[in-house]
Amino acid sequence: MSSDLIKFPKIVILLLLFTFATFLGVLFTPAIPEIAGDFNISTAMAGSTMSVFLIGYAIGQLPYGPLANRFGRKKAITIGVVIALIGTVMAFFAQSFWVLLLARFIQAIGSSVGLKVGFTMIGDMHAGESAAKALATLSLAFGFMPGLATAIGGFVTVMAGWRGCFLVLVIYTVVLWLLCQVLPETAKELHKDALDLNKIGPNYMRQFKDPFVVLHAFLTGLSTAVIYIFTTIAPSISIERIGLTPDQFGLWAMVPSLGMLAGGVVARRLSKQNPRINMLSGMLLTLIPAAILSLLFAKSIVNVWTLFIPTSFMFMGLLLVWSSALSHGLSETKDKSNGSAVMQFINVGTATVGVFLAEVVSPTTTMLFPAALGIILILMFATWLRLKAHH
Repeated sequence: MSSDLIKFPKIVILLLLFTFATFLGVLFTPAIPEIAGDFNISTAMAGSTMSVFLIGYAIGQLPYGPLANRFGRKKAITIGVVIALIGTVMAFFAQSFWVLLLARFIQAIGSSVGLKVGFTMIGDMHAGESAAKALATLSLAFGFMPGLATAIGGFVTVMAGWRGCFLVLVIYTVVLWLLCQVLPETAKELHKDALDLNKIGPNYMRQFKDPFVVLHAFLTGLSTAVIYIFTTIAPSISIERIGLTPDQFGLWAMVPSLGMLAGGVVARRLSKQNPRINMLSGMLLTLIPAAILSLLFAKSIVNVWTLFIPTSFMFMGLLLVWSSALSHGLSETKDKSNGSAVMQFINVGTATVGVFLAEVVSPTTTMLFPAALGIILILMFATWLRLKAHH
């Protein structure tokens, strides 16, 4: 069994596996206004395809822990990929908006295997500083993948419509499964009783009762929430208010991704430093551009520069928080599989709540994003202080 997970080509495959749900989740977002028109619904309702996806993404973190412990990491990947493929094909053929929502939920349940099992594989083979460095390296994928997926989605939407986006995702899902066959099986042993319902519940409850795990996961989730709220509302602001075409929006969406990419580089360089200091630094780095964006939006200065440039700097700080909180939270858990499942459930669940609340308000409200930033930053600093007191 090879432990060389952070060198080429395994690291590239892990990058794609980690961002499997991200790619499936955001590639179609430039087509949200088109979906609204096609099904004769509001843009806000069309945007609910993102919140439904996130609900499935959060729930999907839990079953893959026991599955990975019972059948191994690679078989769990296959199960998830097949489910994701079924959901993506359903979305392509959907003739009603409600079928599309169901398809997105199934798609999310399947694709959530990528983050869950990829995270577990790192936990299997790396610990402490090594895990922090590995996760910082993998967090680079969260820098380029959302922007790349959105850019691809923008051009596909212009050329082939929103159904073309899901056709691209069908092909991507099959290719990713083939690539994952190169990865080693990292489970040191299989547990025949891992699917015993009498043990699954207590195993998860131990993780949910651990404040070390929960606080780190919640801080991670607040970072993720900002990214997904932006992903949900940015198409409406950019296309309907600023006047960009879907392909133009896709290109501009690369700008915040560059910020996340820079944040991943910084996180990797700081992986040897105190993780709590790294989290605080990331929050402070997020606070300044968030204040600038809020001030500009309050003065009704809303254009591509005021939307995308400050967001890129915010994403830099958020990736530092995300990487540090995840690696530090996982480092002290003995049950890496169930611990990572609970952490990712809280992480994605927090983002789901944030996106849902944003959609209730309306994604086209100009001050929605600044208001969400303010609330989330307050919660981040409060969580960090609670974490510091706990230590």
